[in-house]
Amino acid sequence: MTTPPGDSQDHTPRQHSPLAEFAETIEMSLNEAGQSLTNPDTATTFLRTLDVFQRTVQGHHAQGVIDDAQLREIEATIEGMRQVPGLVATR
Repeated sequence: MTTPPGDSQDHTPRQHSPLAEFAETIEMSLNEAGQSLTNPDTATTFLRTLDVFQRTVQGHHAQGVIDDAQLREIEATIEGMRQVPGLVATR
């Protein structure tokens, strides 16, 4: 099979990791609010918000609202979310 003239694009479906798909979802949500994680100020605010959320979760753990396993799972999600600004900036 030959490539049609003028068609040099790769039509192979792109495989995205779950984290890359999550990053895209977060970026789309911010875009709907007129923001983007490619903007350094927005990325800084996003990361600071994760800090506040993580402290809230840790407080719930300290009060016995969530157990150790739940804390680990939520903190793993938060750590994944911290990678999102870098993933958005490189696409």
